Amino acid sequence: MRGVVVCPEPPAARAGAHILAKGGNAFDAAVAAAFAQGVTNPLGCGLGGHACVQLYAGPQDVGIYLNGSVAIGSGAGLRHITSGAVPRSERVGRYLIPNDLNQLGYTSIMIPGFTAALGELAGRFGSGRVEWRELVLPAQEFAAGGFEVYPYLHSYYTFEGPDKPGYPDLFRKLRQDDAARALYLPNGTPPPVGYVLRQPDMAATLAKIADRGADDFYRGAVAREIARDLDAHEASVTGADLASYTVRTEMPIVAKWRGLTIQTSTPPTRGAVLIAMLRAVEGVDLPALGFNSAAYIDLLARATNRAFADGAAILADPAYTSVAVERLLSRTRPAVPVSRPAQPRRDDRHTTHVTAADADGNVVSITHSIGSVTGAGVITPGLGFFYNNFLGHFNPAPGRHDSIAAGKRGGGGCPTIIFRDGRPVFAIGSSGGSRLVSAVFQSILNVFVHGMDPQEAVSAPRFHCEEDGRIYMEPAIGAETAAALKRMGYEVETASYMGCNQAVLLSGNSLIGGSDPRGGQGIGQT
Repeated sequence: MRGVVVCPEPPAARAGAHILAKGGNAFDAAVAAAFAQGVTNPLGCGLGGHACVQLYAGPQDVGIYLNGSVAIGSGAGLRHITSGAVPRSERVGRYLIPNDLNQLGYTSIMIPGFTAALGELAGRFGSGRVEWRELVLPAQEFAAGGFEVYPYLHSYYTFEGPDKPGYPDLFRKLRQDDAARALYLPNGTPPPVGYVLRQPDMAATLAKIADRGADDFYRGAVAREIARDLDAHEASVTGADLASYTVRTEMPIVAKWRGLTIQTSTPPTRGAVLIAMLRAVEGVDLPALGFNSAAYIDLLARATNRAFADGAAILADPAYTSVAVERLLSRTRPAVPVSRPAQPRRDDRHTTHVTAADADGNVVSITHSIGSVTGAGVITPGLGFFYNNFLGHFNPAPGRHDSIAAGKRGGGGCPTIIFRDGRPVFAIGSSGGSRLVSAVFQSILNVFVHGMDPQEAVSAPRFHCEEDGRIYMEPAIGAETAAALKRMGYEVETASYMGCNQAVLLSGNSLIGGSDPRGGQGIGQT
């Protein structure tokens, strides 16, 4: 097998497989798939978002993290955010200000890093056998010629409940923008499965990026169109902010665990939180507890609860504040949480992910997103893509580790690659807000502790514990286990969504993909 690419969007997985068949490597395939994801899942990701890229280049024996996170701009819109009231939203872990200006509209936009990150990945690590324009072409063709709405995309319209303070729903956002409403609410309702969705403006933008390179988005013709629109609406991002944006090349967090080496993403993403979870159960005989038994879930719930709380207290952009990662990585951290106020519930499902690997030992794991579903709900006329709305994750009050400051980066996810004896054996990442960390944690245990294959590992029932004393649990775990956990003192809530993992196992000469059934199960290989 030449390679494999997995993601929740089946058309995007086919785009990646097409590039592999043309002689591209895993990095080429992942770039093509990610661009195609932005077209075939435009409500959750795309040109206006960010990309967190964990990679290992086999022939060069190089493992790095490309930080294509969104960054706070310096535009006039920031003054509307920092002058508002700042109670915390207990529903989704965002900050509340009047009129949701940090969640909705031009003021909520941060500098996108997605296109720059893909350009960096292809330019530095691509095979050289496939031209840049060929990597963008599948996405361009999906946008121009259309594709049939598939069940996973259709489900995005059901992810959110009614509009609430701190989390404006996608219908409110779609209806405020004429272009968005016409495209994504045809006849005033969500397009049904099988509807052919065409996005001609996005196709035109992708054609410019294909012809002129990723830099055009930041310092070329596309950038000028973006800047004119953002300036006209007093956005939080300016043309100068776009022009100054660069992808950061960073050394990943590296940790030993059960004889394996784990490489994962740096702060402000949650890679260190994932390591804290794994180390909290490192010496425990987990199979003896019984997979997904009440005792097993109790132990893992305590480990995740503590890791989330410790991470929330310190994770930030290390370029702006000291981040005590070693506190999370310490093997002496107890698994049992101390008493503390409940952590905010974060049940976002809007992120996406692509994982790819090839026969040369190249591996890449990319988490990318535009924020909540439809992001800021803003499309620049003629460009066809949604901008992100990540500014709501930052504290409008000064003097905090997560306060707003121009240039500061946000981050999400924990794209991860695992090694044995110096060679990559497993790569994984997920979508789902903070639940993606629980999902990746449990799937890693499923493979390396419980001996599951990748598809079994990402498909197994999951649970999540971020708030003290409360466990969100998928129904398949069973009522008897839920009752046992309630007797232990937990509040147990049924949850229908628990992240969406995309994994590849490298075993000998085999590349085995696992795509979560909670998504569209896109697996492309050649």
